[in-house]
Amino acid sequence: MEQTGGYRPDERAETRRVRIEREMNDHQATTVRVVDTGEYRTLVGYKSTAVRRVLERASKGETVTLVLAPTPGRGNSWVVLGD
Repeated sequence: MEQTGGYRPDERAETRRVRIEREMNDHQATTVRVVDTGEYRTLVGYKSTAVRRVLERASKGETVTLVLAPTPGRGNSWVVLGD
């Protein structure tokens, strides 16, 4: 996954337990809610096909633990680095 401006997602990565709020759509975006804080996040990128497939099969209400990093310049959107 290419990033610009010297930003490396793993520098700001965090592991979070999240609940699926909206299943993956046609644009491969998924809305989740962080269990500990209640904040919503939109997942828009996946470091690997395997990680993306896990979320493609996830159902609303299901909880998973993911390694997330914010995407630069995209508001509240996040990249999934691992599970």
